[in-house]
Amino acid sequence: MKKISLIIIVSVALLFRVYHVNVNPPSLSWDEVSIGYNAYSILKTGRDEHGRFLPFDTFVAYGDYKPPLAIYATVPFVALFGLNELAVRIPSALFGVLTVFLTYFLVKELVKQKSDALALLSAGFLAASPWHINLSRGGFEANIALFFAILGVWFVFKARNTPRYWLFAWLPFVAAIYTFNSSRVFAVLLAPALILFTWKAIKKNIRQFLFGILIAVITLTPIVPHLVSKEARLRFTEVNIFTDASVVTTANTRIEREGGTLLSKILNNRRVGYARSYALHFLDNLQPEFLFVRGDGNPKFSIQDVGQLYMIEAPFLAIGIFAMFFAYPHMAWLLLYWIIAAIIPAATARETPHALRILNSLPTWYIFIAFGILYVSRITYHVSRKLFSVYCLLVIVLYLFSVVYYLHTYYRHYPMEFSAEWQYGYRQALERIAPIASRYKTIVISENIGRPYMYTLFYTKTDPNVLFQTKDSTFDAAGFYHVYGFSKYRFGGMLPDTLDPDTLYVWDPGAVPSGARILDVIPLLNGNPVLAIFDSGSAKL
Repeated sequence: MKKISLIIIVSVALLFRVYHVNVNPPSLSWDEVSIGYNAYSILKTGRDEHGRFLPFDTFVAYGDYKPPLAIYATVPFVALFGLNELAVRIPSALFGVLTVFLTYFLVKELVKQKSDALALLSAGFLAASPWHINLSRGGFEANIALFFAILGVWFVFKARNTPRYWLFAWLPFVAAIYTFNSSRVFAVLLAPALILFTWKAIKKNIRQFLFGILIAVITLTPIVPHLVSKEARLRFTEVNIFTDASVVTTANTRIEREGGTLLSKILNNRRVGYARSYALHFLDNLQPEFLFVRGDGNPKFSIQDVGQLYMIEAPFLAIGIFAMFFAYPHMAWLLLYWIIAAIIPAATARETPHALRILNSLPTWYIFIAFGILYVSRITYHVSRKLFSVYCLLVIVLYLFSVVYYLHTYYRHYPMEFSAEWQYGYRQALERIAPIASRYKTIVISENIGRPYMYTLFYTKTDPNVLFQTKDSTFDAAGFYHVYGFSKYRFGGMLPDTLDPDTLYVWDPGAVPSGARILDVIPLLNGNPVLAIFDSGSAKL
């Protein structure tokens, strides 16, 4: 029965993550097209968009220096399906399904006795999780890194009874480091807790353990130069709260206002200000509104109508944490620390709460929730069989309603309400101009939506060698990469006072000059115009 239940859970997870994944979310984000085109370039030439041969430390991309593993994982799917939405998103979707499957075995390893129900419920809740579904359906590196993190934890616990697992137990964490930036800190934070938790087994097999550590260190070698480079520091500087000059300004103003007394220097010290800011950003990720009501404020990570977790799960999360500390205190501490370790690196960022950066906290939330549901079910069963039946029916009905409401909103309303958040419009514009592009010497595309050069490369399937030979590009002072043009395409800039008769323009609808011949207007899915296609009116069509 448990095998059938697991098959059903995994099948549901597959359906929720793969169905219409090529059309919903309604467009590829700029990170997704970057991953896709760099995978395409590797497939065709062995080089990334910057001409670097098989980079294993980092992909420069937009100057955000993407970890490499997700791009290499996309290469075979681009080879199989072509350069399109499905090829970019299917790796994350499949890793999401594998994460659900692996969660079952993780819980079985954490709780050796009578764990079937807990393992199945934990995997089942993760399969239907709005948090995990949303991030499995986009080409998000974090979702792939999560699988490796859970695999690493499972290997470590398997090694307690099967010592040969120590030889490769840490390799999944290495893979996570090669996949997502936050995982680089999370893996380092979680490893000591796992070592402490399994120390008795480690002492009995210290040689295998140390040899496994050595293997992990060796496999990390290619990425170490990047991790300590100025480029890596640039990425951290871009997003972290400790470069916020207003904290220093406030501290100096208050110290001056109080006459520079010793007490004022202690209480108003900028370090106190940064510590307070960090604490607030940390706690942001635990807000009830974020977890149970609205979710992440970024519509890429939440449909804005459901929390990262379902509202019905709130009481069971609290009960599960409380009950587990009595039943399995060591496991409760480990799972709670797991959540904290996932939030620690994310709390340094300016944008909090952030569902993507704390994705490594899954599946711990659902293990606690499943434990809470089982705990209450045991209590009601001992009180009254009738009460137990009512409880089970109520939980099933409310849970089904929550899932159906989420899926209905996700498929029926979410694409129309938030297509703009997914850079919708570039694909549609490029498809519209494809039949007439050869009639113009130059095609100018607005940067209104963001990163038009990469969308053009992606949807025109531009030969990477053409890009290498014709691109007009530079890095700005902050280290970000800009492509102003390649081949016949130009990006951004200003519209000329007089339109060139040999140029086709894809621009903001509100900026179309008088006298221009409008060939088409590209609307968002809610009907609002996002791009206009026009020329001077002199070109022959």
